[in-house]
Amino acid sequence: MKKLIIFGVIIVALFAATAVLTNMAQEDVSEDNPYGKSQLDQATIDLLDDPHYQNIITPNQLQEKLDAGEDVTVYFFSPTCKYCREATPRLMPLAEDMGVEVQQYNVLEFEEGWNEYNIEATPTLVRFENGEEVARVKGAVPTEQFEAFFNEHVVE
Repeated sequence: MKKLIIFGVIIVALFAATAVLTNMAQEDVSEDNPYGKSQLDQATIDLLDDPHYQNIITPNQLQEKLDAGEDVTVYFFSPTCKYCREATPRLMPLAEDMGVEVQQYNVLEFEEGWNEYNIEATPTLVRFENGEEVARVKGAVPTEQFEAFFNEHVVE
């Protein structure tokens, strides 16, 4: 019985050590990230080095732009959304090729974006002009539809 208790204590200690080390590793990865948060969802951490997710905007940054009446194009996405993972590698290179700056708003990390901007599904691309929404496209639409959106609402 004594051996069983000792083994039980060792197993619990190993699990506790694993949890502590995992938490420390996540904090290291999350440090100095564009989200300005110390804790990130693992799906977001997985995208930190992805070249298609490098133009992150926080809620405060977006609100400042809108309050200032700036024109801005925002891509609302979630790292856990399979449609976003399909659309983003098409959308972001297209935007770059067309000279369109697209800000990326992660609704997994900033859940208030769902209600604040009436996001019904991800991905959603929204164009704001003078701080007001003027156009939106929902879903992983064909690349041609993203291009038409940019031509109609963004490119001058």
